Amino acid sequence: MSESLPHAQPSSPQNASLLWTFFHSHKVGLLTLLILLYGLLYLFAWRDMRFFLVPSSSMEPALLRGDYILTLNHSPYQRGDIVVIIDAQSGEYLVKRIAGLPGDRVTVQGGALFLNGKYVSEPYIAEPMKYEITDPVTVPANQVFLLGDNRNNSDDSHVNRQCDPISKIVGKVQFIYYPYTRFGFVYSYPLSGAQ
Repeated sequence: MSESLPHAQPSSPQNASLLWTFFHSHKVGLLTLLILLYGLLYLFAWRDMRFFLVPSSSMEPALLRGDYILTLNHSPYQRGDIVVIIDAQSGEYLVKRIAGLPGDRVTVQGGALFLNGKYVSEPYIAEPMKYEITDPVTVPANQVFLLGDNRNNSDDSHVNRQCDPISKIVGKVQFIYYPYTRFGFVYSYPLSGAQ
């Protein structure tokens, strides 16, 4: 016994004509353009959208040398956020992860990060740290302690035990837009156990 499937009824020429007229009308095109322009204005003017090229391997494996990234102003920033910051000494843009916020006490022992005396899990780092910070670094008000994910190959806050002003943060890394094989969102990793 054979069953026949019901045939789809072709849409009437009148309905197709109405849809064509709607999507090709001057008003719909103008409205679409205005929405697009408002979205871009919001991203550039209020969220300070910026584009950068990752210059080094200091953030591997999260960000690779040559990745093109997009940042947005995302204040207040949290531990675990990957940010672009203007280096106070050189004036260059750096890409690092926030490891400590104002008031945090940062130490590194046995290849692991400790915040306020508590071990912090960091599954995103390239390898355990080969250096130690035994005297706790207390992060001053309005500053952050920054580390690269490729800890042993990163010029960051561990080198001189100095923190960076929050005001120098350009934005939080949100997206990799090139190369296309790495196209996608960049997520923060909350540093659990740090409070």
